[in-house]
Amino acid sequence: MSDNIFEEYKDYYHVRAERYANNPNYRNSYEAEKNLRDAFLSCTVMEEFRTKIGNLNQKCATALTKDKYLMEQLFYKKLEETVRVNASNRILVKVDQYENVSDLITMVNEELNKNNIEISMDEANRQFHYDWGLIDNVEIYENAVVPNEYKHDMAESVNLFKESIRENVTRLEENNSHWQKGWKLTPDIITEHRHGRLLPYKDEHIAEQLKKYKSITNR
Repeated sequence: MSDNIFEEYKDYYHVRAERYANNPNYRNSYEAEKNLRDAFLSCTVMEEFRTKIGNLNQKCATALTKDKYLMEQLFYKKLEETVRVNASNRILVKVDQYENVSDLITMVNEELNKNNIEISMDEANRQFHYDWGLIDNVEIYENAVVPNEYKHDMAESVNLFKESIRENVTRLEENNSHWQKGWKLTPDIITEHRHGRLLPYKDEHIAEQLKKYKSITNR
């Protein structure tokens, strides 16, 4: 072991703190790391740190967690991701309650897992996006001008397209009920920014298509 190990540790704790200096995204981490560094620098011998470290390491983990989810919260709010931001919101409410790192990690993982289900249930409503072509087919075949001998076939095709749309919804609801009891498709939710931004159509076209979809699916 180096004869200068005590001095090397001083440098180590100083560098740990200064890597966050002047970075507004890591204000909490900087303060926590400075407190840890100052506690070490106040020691006259290495062994003295045992009585001074207390829970300062744990507070560094809490501070870093807080900074991470403050950044994520801001990011999702800017994108109007009102469901994805839920994990950050809940973690930030709880984070200061934890001093034990293992408990903190458990809480964060639980909230992330919960949010993953929320996201999946929310984005499942994009079945509307996937069924867009089928809705178009319904309109095309319903309004096609064809000789009389083909009208029956066209009507049959319309029924098949509609049935396919309804079956897609039924399967989706059955599958999602395993994750969220009683989950039902909510077509109107796709007008919210996080869903609507994925559709390369004008608002009035989306509204028109959505009306047809709701009529077909009875949702």
